[in-house]
Amino acid sequence: MRVNKDQLKRMKKNEFVRTAIEFVETGVVITDPELPDNPIVYTNRGFEELSGYSSEEILGYNCRFLQGEDTNQEKVKKLRTAIKNKEKIKVEIKNYRKNGQAFWNELQIYPVYIESEHQTYFVGVQQDVTKRKEAEERSDRYLDQVKSLSTPIVPIDRNVSIVPLVGDIDDERVELLLNNVSTHIQKSGDEYLILDLSGVSHFTRQLHQGVDQLNQLIKLMGARLMITGVRPEFVLEGMKDDLTLSSVKSFPSVKHALKDIN
Repeated sequence: MRVNKDQLKRMKKNEFVRTAIEFVETGVVITDPELPDNPIVYTNRGFEELSGYSSEEILGYNCRFLQGEDTNQEKVKKLRTAIKNKEKIKVEIKNYRKNGQAFWNELQIYPVYIESEHQTYFVGVQQDVTKRKEAEERSDRYLDQVKSLSTPIVPIDRNVSIVPLVGDIDDERVELLLNNVSTHIQKSGDEYLILDLSGVSHFTRQLHQGVDQLNQLIKLMGARLMITGVRPEFVLEGMKDDLTLSSVKSFPSVKHALKDIN
């Protein structure tokens, strides 16, 4: 629905609109929920630059034209609910410019009551945060790679793989170890897994419990666990929790474990 010229002139003269345009340097749109489909009744130049649309092209239309193929519909639903309840909301949502280019939009919507008009309008403040979102995605991918490297699984034979642990072992790394090993054995069908502890910094309670859980898991999957590089403190730490791991074969080195397998 198009906005009539009288209403547009009234909005432009409104002190609230002038203040918003003056002090907000990002994209701003104002919509009128009293009109059918809650159309845009005002935009600033920042929104035109952000979206690629001129104000003449979009005045009178609902903001959904910014949505596209990869727009998260759950976030769209949250926006609709907030508007229905006249609540403020902030989301980061993938939108699309006029030329079809996707961008991450940090959208904040505020219900604002204009006393002189006895009416509530919605003010949408929008900012392109694509660079930050892309940096966060790169960081997440990097962290995933680091995590996978923290529990590497090295196949060395048709039915044997080695997991060389290095550094400190905490609960998070134990969980990663269990997840990665179970996935690997399920796919590879390995019969033996050699857990090399020679590079571990400290033999902690978490490590000992993790090895015990790993042993039980591997047994259930029809494979056998072998441990190499064990130091006396590992055994002593296990004795404190009554975890002797007597059913797990232990060897001074990977070489000795492989010799036993062969």
